[in-house]
Amino acid sequence: MSPNESPLIRQLAAESAAWDALLKVLNEEERALIDGEADRLPKLNASKLECLHATGDLARARLNTLRDLVLSPDSTGMEAWLAQHGMPAVQADWQKLRAMEEQAQAINQRIGKLIDMRLGATRQALNVLLQAAAGQAGLYDQAGQSVAARPSKPLTAA
Repeated sequence: MSPNESPLIRQLAAESAAWDALLKVLNEEERALIDGEADRLPKLNASKLECLHATGDLARARLNTLRDLVLSPDSTGMEAWLAQHGMPAVQADWQKLRAMEEQAQAINQRIGKLIDMRLGATRQALNVLLQAAAGQAGLYDQAGQSVAARPSKPLTAA
């Protein structure tokens, strides 16, 4: 089998397409968080999970192919295979795939920070509401217990 017919070339192309799809979903998720459109997140999470499964399956297939070729099942093995076959176009595809992995990690970190920010804002709003509710009769605390009303003082009281 010539190097051009290698399963690794087909696997790299498929893996790149899967990473590209994942990056699109991650970018959409980041945009939804920035825009405060939480109702978009469940659908995006389902798509993200599908993309993650696809990229994982394709990466495992590539590593298994490297193992079958008696190369180390990692980036070193891929680099060795590329060096043996001297295909600049495939080398460029491999570098693009590696860059997409790094980009996905960076976006994921930004998404985590956005979620932390949104969570912090939600906690602050909840604390304001709980403090306001603590002064009202007929309201309940987080444990479902009745909150007693504070005795109010007349405005003329010293």
